[in-house]
Amino acid sequence: VIPVDFLISSGSLIPMTVLDKIGGMREDLFIDYVDTEWVWRAFHNGFKSFGICAAHMNHSLGDRPAKFLGKSVSLRSPLRHYYLFRNAVLLYKEPWIPLNFKLADAWRLGIKYVLYLLLATPRLEHFKMMNLGLWHGLIGKTGKL
Repeated sequence: VIPVDFLISSGSLIPMTVLDKIGGMREDLFIDYVDTEWVWRAFHNGFKSFGICAAHMNHSLGDRPAKFLGKSVSLRSPLRHYYLFRNAVLLYKEPWIPLNFKLADAWRLGIKYVLYLLLATPRLEHFKMMNLGLWHGLIGKTGKL
């Protein structure tokens, strides 16, 4: 058992008493960063998260992987890229999200933006949806597109 900064919610066990105190996961984020936002909110309220190294679960992120410089990059649909970029920007606005996470995640998001433009097809659709996601995050639009 090790302490962790954040976890994906798939396979997580959360006591009901914690959900009563912190609240549920934000449905208005719909799909991406839902678990990340909840874990940071829990940390802000004094809770901690732990990973169990012996636990194993089959889980994949993305629709299909692509290879770039020998590394595997998870590619999603243009719609998933919309949510990924929108919800990242929405999270960066939250005061309980640590600045170091925001900066590191924004750096990774910038790299993903470039990689998705290089690797994902159709490129124009991905470009449009990522930019729409960034815009909607800036203006605070939530919920399903």
